[in-house]
Amino acid sequence: MDDLLVKAIEAKNSLIENMNTVVMSTIGSDGLPNSSYAPAIVDLDYNFYIYISSLSKHTSNLLSNNKVSIMIIEDESVSENIFGRKRFTMDAHSDLIDRESNKWNQLILNMESKFGETVTYLKNMTDFHLFKIKPQKGLLVHGFARAFVFDGPGLSQIRYLNEKGHTKK
Repeated sequence: MDDLLVKAIEAKNSLIENMNTVVMSTIGSDGLPNSSYAPAIVDLDYNFYIYISSLSKHTSNLLSNNKVSIMIIEDESVSENIFGRKRFTMDAHSDLIDRESNKWNQLILNMESKFGETVTYLKNMTDFHLFKIKPQKGLLVHGFARAFVFDGPGLSQIRYLNEKGHTKK
């Protein structure tokens, strides 16, 4: 594997490991997109978990349409260039986790460990729902003319989006 692909894998892993939130795009029953964000945790298979209120538009959208796009993006304050922020966008499907399941309890404990007493308070709110976000495909932008597609189990397969990069007029 060439050095650029290795660096892309490292960049993807770093973005995910340092992530506290995901930016989400969901689709409403009217067919219109909605952008939002949510605190998130991730498991070893690169499934993401969000705990969100039914008072939020993105929750009702996910309950009626399980297609979602999520993005993890480098903070503006550390970006070398605002036009080339490192980001990892994933096309995904969501599944609602049953509140009465052992899986729900374990994931909420993991969220409490990461996010503290806010989750301790919110876990008792019945209008909140825990979703699993399972990415199918990812696109990493790692600077100018450096875009990589990730797919396969756990987004473990990588390839260049475009071997030639940007073109001039």
